Amino acid sequence: MAGERLMRVLSRLSTEGGLASGARRLCEVAANLTLMTGAGIMYFSNDVPQGSLFTTNRVSELIEDLQYTLGEGPCIDAHTHRITVLEPDLVTPAFPRWPAFSPPAIAAGARAVFGFPMQIGAARLGALNLYCDQPGSLSDDQHADALVVADVAARAILTMQAGAPLGGIAAELEAEANFQF
Repeated sequence: MAGERLMRVLSRLSTEGGLASGARRLCEVAANLTLMTGAGIMYFSNDVPQGSLFTTNRVSELIEDLQYTLGEGPCIDAHTHRITVLEPDLVTPAFPRWPAFSPPAIAAGARAVFGFPMQIGAARLGALNLYCDQPGSLSDDQHADALVVADVAARAILTMQAGAPLGGIAAELEAEANFQF
């Protein structure tokens, strides 16, 4: 089943712009496959958030900016703790955890947020963020698809970054990014 999911993600990427279109395409495929309202990819270097590589819409961009600025939210937690972070209801969470992030994210229209770490072995590259404008948990299929997209995104970023100068960001990544250096 995982191989089937991977083939579906790669097929979607290849028929709709390919990896050459970078993080933008990865975010769009992530949102479409998981039936989410939007997606973003937050890039980390040396465990420090650098900003978003791309977002699918205005709310996704705000969610990424809030996490970068405030230092809290699903991508920060997913990257820091190396776990998937699922918040199906930002308005009435079972365990409130982001006192600064949640109110402005809710005001912008996010009702559910999900963070998936992007890592290959010991290389931790950031996190994929999904959001929905309605509260609700991810189905098993949505969750599994998001994990595969996060893995593909991590491999794509690592591949693009391989040719970058030491301590620098690959041109393919920086071209679409909203870094906060």
